[in-house]
Amino acid sequence: MNDKKEVQKGIYQGQSQAEELKKGIIGLNICEECGGLCTASVPIIEGLPVNAQVSLMEHSVHETLKKNSYLFREGEPVDSICIIRKGRIKLCRYDSLGREQIITILADHDIIWEGMFLDGSIYPYSAVCLTNASICQIHRDDFIKVVDDPSAAMNIIILLSKKLHDANERNMLLSTKDPMARLAGFLMYRVDRSVGDDIVLKLDDIAASVNLRTETVSRKLREMEKSGLIERVGHAKIRVLDRDALREIYIYQ
Repeated sequence: MNDKKEVQKGIYQGQSQAEELKKGIIGLNICEECGGLCTASVPIIEGLPVNAQVSLMEHSVHETLKKNSYLFREGEPVDSICIIRKGRIKLCRYDSLGREQIITILADHDIIWEGMFLDGSIYPYSAVCLTNASICQIHRDDFIKVVDDPSAAMNIIILLSKKLHDANERNMLLSTKDPMARLAGFLMYRVDRSVGDDIVLKLDDIAASVNLRTETVSRKLREMEKSGLIERVGHAKIRVLDRDALREIYIYQ
């Protein structure tokens, strides 16, 4: 990892933080970085008792990464849960010709944890910051010690089901042969996971996400804009104007 601004470790382990820890146990402002519990909106652990979340935060590592820096690289060992507190990160890999394939793009409160419970697991992709990003990492051993709550097990099962559904949806999208339909499906996929109707992605990132040439994506986006389906707002922002029409293109074309 490069270009990190700072790393804060065990922010509640010092004696001077005793009062803050006490507040955390009753659900108040545990995380100095977030102004609250990092874990409070994370599906895998949000159902845990507050004192268990406090314990996890005690042993967490907070990092601030700059745009274009790596959170981890393909082939590195998986040893932590990574919580994205703020920012956007792409998971990607490269083929033998150096062409990028974007697997997915994550944002605030998303987590990277697949493979964490498997011995010897390594990352099958790299994580690259699309913006400056604030990350909270919880080591595997610390997580396992704390998470013995039945609600956590159920959360893991639910999250695994969602991940499987999401993977199936992406596979169906990439198997769509028509470029316009594939792009329409991708825009629907992204806007359904965004706040509002705006998708913030560069043209190159969209092309790498749908396995199309940048020129093809640019041409199809112009066609969509002329048809009143989308609006391109400034640099790297697309506003979806007609979700129903995009859905029809994806399903029926």
